[in-house]
Amino acid sequence: MKKKILSLLLALVMALSLVPTSVLAAPADLGKAHVIVENTTYPKDKGAPWDGTLVDSWVKLTGDSTMMSCVAEALDAKGYTHTGTTYISEINGLSELDGGSASGWMGTLNDWFTNAGFDAFTVANGKLEAGDEIRVMYTCSLGDDLGGSWNNNDTTVKALTFSDGQLSPTFHKDTDSYTLKLSSKVSSVQVTPTATNKNFQVRTSVDGTEYKRTAKIPVADGTVITVKCGDPAWPSMNNGAEAHEYKITVSQEAPAAVKVTVRSQMAGGYLHAPQEVEVSALEAEKYGFTDALEGVTALDALVKAHELAFGDAFTKETAGEYLTVGSSGWISKLFGEGTSACGFFVNQGFPNDGTPASYGGGYNGTMVTNTPLLSGDVVDFFTYSDVSYWSDYYTWVDAPAEMYVGQKVTATVTGFYAVSGYLHKDPASLKAAAKALEGAKLAWVDPETGAVTVIDGAVTDKNGQATFTVADGFTGYLTAVSNGDEEVYALMNPTAKVKEIPMVTLDLKGLHEMQLNSLKLYTYTDGVKGDVDLLAGKSTVADENSTKKYANVKLPAGNYWVEGYNAAGEYNGGIVVTVAADTKEITFQRVYEIYATNSGWVQDTDYTIDYQVVSPDGMNRKAETGTSTNWGTLRTSGIFVKGDNAKVTLTPVGDKAADYNPITVSVKTDSTADVSTKIPAAVPITVTAPAGSTVSMGEFGNYYVYDFAKPLSTVTEGDTMTVTFLLSETSKNHFLRVQHPDGVTYWTFGKYKAGATFNVTKDDLHIGDESFTKDTVNRFNKNVYDLGNVYLNINQKGYLNLEQGQTRELDVFRCWQAIENFMNAQIALPDVHYTVVDLNGQPSDVVTITPDENNSSLAYMKANKAGTAIVLVTYDAMTHMQGQTSNKENHGFSAIWPECTGVFVVSVGADGSSIATNMTMDRMDATISSDAQKALDAEHDILFYLGDAGASYSFKPEEGCTVTVARSTVTDKMSFSGFTSKGVTVAADGTVTVTGLTTGRHILCVEKDGVKTYQVVTARGVSYDFLDADGKVLPAGTEFKAGDKVTVQFHGLISPKEKISGAYNFNFTLYYKGADGKYYKSNPGGWGGVYDFSGNPVRQKLEITIPEDWDGLSFDLTGAINVGGFAKVPTHRILSYGDGIDNPYGTSAAAILSQLPALSLKLEGWHVNDVIEKIDAIGEVTLASEEAITAARAAYEALTEMQKEQVTNYNVLTAAEARLADLKAAKAVDDMIDAIGEVTADSGEAVQAARAAYDALTDAQKAEVKNYDVLTAAERRLANLQAILPVEDKIDAIGEVTLDSENAIQAARAAYDALTEEQKAEVKNYNKLTAAEARLADLQAAKPVEKLIDAIGEVTLASESAIQAARAAYDALTEAQKAEVRNYDVLTAAEARLANQKAAKPVEDSINAIGEVTLDSESAIQVARAAYDALTEEQKAEVKNYDKLTAAEAAYARLLAEQSERLEKIYKTTGDFIAALGTPGVGSTGGEWMTIGLTRSGRTVPAGYYDNVVEYVKAKADANERLHRAKVTDNARVILALTAIGKDVTNVGGHNLLKGLDNMAYVQKQGINGPIWTLIALDSHNYPTMGDVTREKLIQVILDAQLPDGGWDLSAENADTDMTAMAIQALAPYYKTNETVKAAVDKALEALSVLQRNDGGFGSWGTVNSESCAQVIVALTALGIDPTTDSRFVKNGSTVLGALAGFYVDGGGFKHTADGERNGMATEQGYYALASYYRFLNGQTSLYDMSDVTIQTGGNTPANPDDPGKTDPSDPGKTDPSDPGKTDPSDPGKTDPTNPGTDTPATGDTGVLVWVIALPVALLAAAFVLKRKEREA
Repeated sequence: MKKKILSLLLALVMALSLVPTSVLAAPADLGKAHVIVENTTYPKDKGAPWDGTLVDSWVKLTGDSTMMSCVAEALDAKGYTHTGTTYISEINGLSELDGGSASGWMGTLNDWFTNAGFDAFTVANGKLEAGDEIRVMYTCSLGDDLGGSWNNNDTTVKALTFSDGQLSPTFHKDTDSYTLKLSSKVSSVQVTPTATNKNFQVRTSVDGTEYKRTAKIPVADGTVITVKCGDPAWPSMNNGAEAHEYKITVSQEAPAAVKVTVRSQMAGGYLHAPQEVEVSALEAEKYGFTDALEGVTALDALVKAHELAFGDAFTKETAGEYLTVGSSGWISKLFGEGTSACGFFVNQGFPNDGTPASYGGGYNGTMVTNTPLLSGDVVDFFTYSDVSYWSDYYTWVDAPAEMYVGQKVTATVTGFYAVSGYLHKDPASLKAAAKALEGAKLAWVDPETGAVTVIDGAVTDKNGQATFTVADGFTGYLTAVSNGDEEVYALMNPTAKVKEIPMVTLDLKGLHEMQLNSLKLYTYTDGVKGDVDLLAGKSTVADENSTKKYANVKLPAGNYWVEGYNAAGEYNGGIVVTVAADTKEITFQRVYEIYATNSGWVQDTDYTIDYQVVSPDGMNRKAETGTSTNWGTLRTSGIFVKGDNAKVTLTPVGDKAADYNPITVSVKTDSTADVSTKIPAAVPITVTAPAGSTVSMGEFGNYYVYDFAKPLSTVTEGDTMTVTFLLSETSKNHFLRVQHPDGVTYWTFGKYKAGATFNVTKDDLHIGDESFTKDTVNRFNKNVYDLGNVYLNINQKGYLNLEQGQTRELDVFRCWQAIENFMNAQIALPDVHYTVVDLNGQPSDVVTITPDENNSSLAYMKANKAGTAIVLVTYDAMTHMQGQTSNKENHGFSAIWPECTGVFVVSVGADGSSIATNMTMDRMDATISSDAQKALDAEHDILFYLGDAGASYSFKPEEGCTVTVARSTVTDKMSFSGFTSKGVTVAADGTVTVTGLTTGRHILCVEKDGVKTYQVVTARGVSYDFLDADGKVLPAGTEFKAGDKVTVQFHGLISPKEKISGAYNFNFTLYYKGADGKYYKSNPGGWGGVYDFSGNPVRQKLEITIPEDWDGLSFDLTGAINVGGFAKVPTHRILSYGDGIDNPYGTSAAAILSQLPALSLKLEGWHVNDVIEKIDAIGEVTLASEEAITAARAAYEALTEMQKEQVTNYNVLTAAEARLADLKAAKAVDDMIDAIGEVTADSGEAVQAARAAYDALTDAQKAEVKNYDVLTAAERRLANLQAILPVEDKIDAIGEVTLDSENAIQAARAAYDALTEEQKAEVKNYNKLTAAEARLADLQAAKPVEKLIDAIGEVTLASESAIQAARAAYDALTEAQKAEVRNYDVLTAAEARLANQKAAKPVEDSINAIGEVTLDSESAIQVARAAYDALTEEQKAEVKNYDKLTAAEAAYARLLAEQSERLEKIYKTTGDFIAALGTPGVGSTGGEWMTIGLTRSGRTVPAGYYDNVVEYVKAKADANERLHRAKVTDNARVILALTAIGKDVTNVGGHNLLKGLDNMAYVQKQGINGPIWTLIALDSHNYPTMGDVTREKLIQVILDAQLPDGGWDLSAENADTDMTAMAIQALAPYYKTNETVKAAVDKALEALSVLQRNDGGFGSWGTVNSESCAQVIVALTALGIDPTTDSRFVKNGSTVLGALAGFYVDGGGFKHTADGERNGMATEQGYYALASYYRFLNGQTSLYDMSDVTIQTGGNTPANPDDPGKTDPSDPGKTDPSDPGKTDPSDPGKTDPTNPGTDTPATGDTGVLVWVIALPVALLAAAFVLKRKEREA
């Protein structure tokens, strides 16, 4: 019962142990989960069947993946057993409870024991993601031993590691804050936290974005990484815990230089070509500027931009003429222009520090001085084209990346006001907020010069789109530019460089009236076929071989859809083709019929057809089949391009599916073809094998092509698995392969019948058989045909270069091949392994090699990144039941011999193959047909050598090359450890010799001009014996006679071109050339000799006959291997497991290969002669002669006694040996003398020892001592040293000199003076004595000055005299004495502080002068602020009352905010009040001005107003359509109101109100008032004039009425506020186009400014009133003038808006005068004045410019009468004009918004209003990058 309960508990643990963390970033293995299965708690020595890590692999995720399926798939892939589908109870024989009562399997996900079962976390529900780590572990204590516990709620982290950097302080689980120090080169780190209790999740995040344990987190200086454990909101195994959080702040050293792209624009153009440049952190400082950060800042880049723009003219001396940057970062001069209307963006975003702004939203911007830059950044510097209001948009252009001449292209431009970019934290959100930009132009930017060329007619519409035709010669980047005509200002942000798609002229060939007769061709973009046949109307012309073609077809490079048709018009099929820039022709062919030949079978009933076409470069042509009638039968057909690989798959369906198998036929031909084949019957096969095996079956056809079948089913029961297959009936061979992780791969071949069964046992797989494992190497001891070599499909050099992203097929050929007999080709393939290392032998990811999932002898190599790698190829042992063998009991084939490991070098992006290495081999008398046959071959040319030193190889590369070598080390495997020049020598003629090439593969590197090429060299050590006539081995010193026949038996040779089935069938002959020019050959053997050269000693025996007349002491020969027999293909390197044996091509190797060891047959007398020559070679005896003397002695001693007597110069040898002994004895004494070295007081023992050794020599030996004088000099020096040592000690005893050192100095001086002159010269520290004496004198002089400095004390303004006295005393000292003044820094600090205090005093006075803060305090505050900002930081610190200044600024800001809030309230309540008055009537009050105010502020006009107007017009209009006999303003007022609500003024109840404005005499009856309002009404919607009234006349009448003081009045001689303002409103539309009007308006503005009162208000007719204020507001905003900031209309800090607010009546409305009551006209005019102001702020048309209103003609009511086509108003204005005699101004002048890009709030929304009113204060506090220019009139 206890065991059952425990099982249930473990089941719960396992079921609750895998859940992912949320929203985590994935690692590089996208689309995969990392599965680890391990046992670290129950060791094998305690009884476990295994321990350690069983599985560590990545599993590809699919839409159906669960955590459980990932674990199962990882185990299945390795062949390990596992029990359980929802709860795992056993893995590979290790079960629950095996390790104790609390043991079993548990799991974590991302290091957390999850709280739900494995199957609860799926890709489909988002709980299983790419990069997740699933770790399944064995526990012996319910998880406590794995780090999970239910017994505590500890949410700390016990370990925290980082992939880079240094953590400070050292991590401790109870310390929460850390600093991670990183170098400037680190851009990301991997963070690995480990929870103390893994029942709690640990998550790592930055700014809310979470990252997995395996993810790299992007970091920069200041990045804060949060590691949090146990958040109660997260799923957990435990409850009731509180989270623990750790903060890690990144501290990153600033880079000394970065590479950034700089773009500098001014006046709509670039000052230089946009380009990437290196910017130093000291760039600004070089020119006298100072930034605020370490590392590279935007200021450094800005200075670099000036270098680019102005070249040599920009110097440190002239820099100020081009660029002025204040200490705070404000720029007042840029690119030589004095302006503050400038800015910069980084990476298409507004630079900010990421902290929210305390005002107006957005984020605090940074200056050029404190904006850091990193490599890869893009920096835009610019000046605004709109210098008044900075309304320039920062733009983005969306356009095709590639274009061709003549193409119609549509580009989309979006933009955001650059000055408001601070509202968005990062470039992505800024771009997302951008809106379609209307009115911008498109232009090209020349990448070489930066020149901007506007594209004619390319102006964006309301959707931001512009369409243009690409003109010839276009180049560069596409950008948006300003359109001055439309007042649209665009800052350029070009696209990436647009690539020109070349126009290609080509022929479309291969057509024939009996085959493909015609084509149709369409564009094909992103998988979508175009609508237009590009060949329509084109005819074919005759071509070669009775075919025809479409000639000279002109197309832009790209993809196209091609359809083929026969002469009958039948659609034969379609494919995608690519037209490249170099395409000259495309030849089309067709598969004219595709069908199954099975009797009675019908397509789509009995079988289906799948037709695939792949181009030679691997492109899928998306083939579509058609039909074609052949001999009266309609067949499926398809088309392809000559050279394509087409594959047809016929698949049985319906009742045929169960008994037949699909068949695939490849069509690879250059001509028309057909596919008619029989669909094969199915052959069911059953295989049983040990559990954990991988069982494969399939068909093997002609050489190398293996068709693997998928298993039909796999069932595992206990230790046996049963696999069923459905093979195809075939004339080919079937094969069976069984692989097992603990066994040797098993192969067998045959033609199998349906129902066949196979039982592969553990014995068959050699599981547990230590005598034959995967790693077993047999060297012909089991099978003479079993050579463990390998050939690769690389090339002769063994070197490839790939481009990044390129993929190459790798084909590996075991040789000897495991074939079933000499004649057939049933080849068993070993399990192949690929290892990629760098040039030092360490793992490399330059390339990735992925073996084919079925056949590991076939792999695909992908180039990942630039670099060079070495690839090593090995394979395992295997069993081939039919394999060719010399031992019938043996079916095993060896693992690769380690020295034969396949090796090649691959470089990515640095091709050195063009370097002429001139590495060749001596081909002796072989016939050579090409130079390639002379070249050294990495695999076929083996350098055989004798002895242990290895082979040598010589070659002469082209001039200027250096050569190094990487020699392999061969143990049980081959390895490399780097390249060296050791053993590489270069002769005078440039010949390079490389030595030390021992058995194995080696790599020679030839480098020239930084580019490298490589050659793999194969070497092999061998030996040989001389045999007598009986075959017995002769002694090593045997000497022969002329005429002797000598037999040479080699050992260890292997063939250089081994048997490759269907390719090589060679025999081999030892081929030697003697010194007499004669060739000597071995016997290649008979027919069988083709196959057993390497393993049969008989094939490695050679007979040589020494010529009878030979009189030399030796007979020497050089040799190679002669290749005979035949080959089917020139080289194995064209063989492919994918395509088999292709058409033979390539160069055949020469008939003479490799290099055999030189042979030397010694004749009688040779050995005696050799000794004599060795003794003579000794020459003059030196120490270097020892090797020669030893060699001569050894050769002599090897002679017989009789031979020794024949040595005539033996006495020379003995004399040399005696002389060498003397030299060696003397050398020992020389070494002892040299060892004395620099003589010190401690040298006595060494000197005495050298003297004793010298005295012990013989006189002859003493004569050989070269440095005896050194010994005597040392003896003399030692005596002197012993005398001076006490003096040096006294000097050293002085120590650090102080005023107390005088006695010690005097004692040392006395001791020194007592020495002899020679001894004095040996005193090494005498300079210390003199220096001490001098220092003492200086100290004695410096002491009084230090006292004066100390006397200064605390520095105040009264300290000046004391400071001056100390300075004078200090300056009187010598430089040396000054250096002894210890407190000099106190003096300089006091001087600096005094200067700072003196500078700070006037500023303190300015601050004190502010006094009590009112709205009139702005000027005093600004003066104080400017004075303070002009101080240095040190001077600022001395300002004692700075808090008064900041308090004053804050108080002033509060006053402005209060004023803003009040005005907002006024606006809303007044609008509410007017709206509540009900339906407007018709008249000056309560009628049209009320209607205009409501409509132009965005409010609803109460229903019924239009009906009232119609009735009024019908009643009032006379025959001339006049509503009043004398007042034209009645028509004008009604026209304005009807236009505002979108009504047709030409049909008001049948009356045309415009006709009432047709007579100048009538218009002027009201004096100047009539022309003013007539002009305003006509311009409100660009209405036409009638009669004798023209705009020119109206303007002239108004201008003629202007008074001398610049204003207007109805009758008086002095300017009246109201009439002057209304005249300005009428003239505003002409201000920018009519110079006369402009002059008059400018004069009128001066008059209004004079009329303005000190409180900001205005009066009329002697009365200060609200209506006058309202008219001025409308007039100014019509001209685009901001009444709150224009200095002409701000008096003592007061504005006309503030004055208007003074007339407000609580509850809504305005008074006429300050002491009056609510007044209707005052209310209406005040309200529409505010509406006019807010329309100005928001970039809308002015009050009376109603071009934004859609007019519904015919008098019909619009669908929405409350919103007649209007844009969203800026802020619902609130006033109604009600003062009789006043008109509502509606100047149609355009404005430029102060807050571009910000949506207008609805009524009651205070956001915009507060922002606008507080703008002057906000701008003071804002962290804008560049100072915003205040608007001037």
